[in-house]
Amino acid sequence: MKEYGNVSATAHGRLMELIAEQSNECILRVRHGASWWEGSNRSSLESNIDAPRSPAFRTASITKTFTAALVLLLIEEGRLTLDTCLGAHLPSEICRSIHIFEGTIYGPRITVAQLLRHRSGVFDYATSPLFFEHVVKNPRRKWSPRELLNEAVLAGDPYFRPDEDFAYSDTGYVLLAMILEAVTDLPLATLYRDRLLDPLRLEQTYLEGCEPSVDWPLSQAFKGAIDTSGFDPSFDTFGGGGLVSTAADLDRFISRLMDGSIFSRKETLSAMMEGTEAPAGTGTRKTRSAAGLSAFSIADHLFWGHLGHWNSFMLHSIEQDISICGTFNQADEDLRHKRVLEAAVNEGLMWQR
Repeated sequence: MKEYGNVSATAHGRLMELIAEQSNECILRVRHGASWWEGSNRSSLESNIDAPRSPAFRTASITKTFTAALVLLLIEEGRLTLDTCLGAHLPSEICRSIHIFEGTIYGPRITVAQLLRHRSGVFDYATSPLFFEHVVKNPRRKWSPRELLNEAVLAGDPYFRPDEDFAYSDTGYVLLAMILEAVTDLPLATLYRDRLLDPLRLEQTYLEGCEPSVDWPLSQAFKGAIDTSGFDPSFDTFGGGGLVSTAADLDRFISRLMDGSIFSRKETLSAMMEGTEAPAGTGTRKTRSAAGLSAFSIADHLFWGHLGHWNSFMLHSIEQDISICGTFNQADEDLRHKRVLEAAVNEGLMWQR
């Protein structure tokens, strides 16, 4: 097992005990002000002074927060607006096919705001059992963004007219990534790198399959008993997922995002936090779904951030300046995951800032 930090030996012991029983490699970082702890329940790294604190991992839908931040940066620069429609930047054949509801074509009218806040109604290919079957049967297949959109069109119908309701959709973030590339004439990986990763010094973060991997161990993510390490990452690397990162990098990103450092105007972050109130008990005590962010109640404190398919997590409390970041590397639900997050927050709150 590996652990690092600047808190007491007693705190080290409690946190290691907390993650030790997880069946997959659990990576956890807890930071409260300047006090921090980070550990992994696997002794997969050589014990030497140059070894990293913990492995990198596939962040999955945590990537949506980065994508939304890029969109909002372009809005600050006047290159997009929240009311910009799909039809202004994407080919007609995509716009006209992606959302046909009760015989009416709505795709060209879907707005950036509706995509960001999951209010477009477009079908979510990523949660379709048919899509996962395709991925498992041909794990080395390289998926293009157009093919992902085709999966959405073929696998199900739109859920509702745009802005009539809320439905989480990876498809919407594929469309946002297409808009980003169309507006800037730059690849998505370059946009992440130039606008977020390099300026924030996120040195162990990269878009898998689109950039060279960094010299850092990568943990294994599972779906039940299925090891997905051999899957070509392109099934989840365009807007809605795909970034590989570390707990420390995610802590830096979400902390800088929530203290307003990434944007030039306070109202931009406020717009990012606007969204749809979530019914009680959904997700990991989720209370609101916003633009690449969600609000959560954890240990009776308000946290902002995002979760990922492999039960990865990037969460920050503005009021308490506490972050919890990491992964359980397992897509299947486990009630112990919620208990770990609650206990980690309660532990961190006992430390001095």
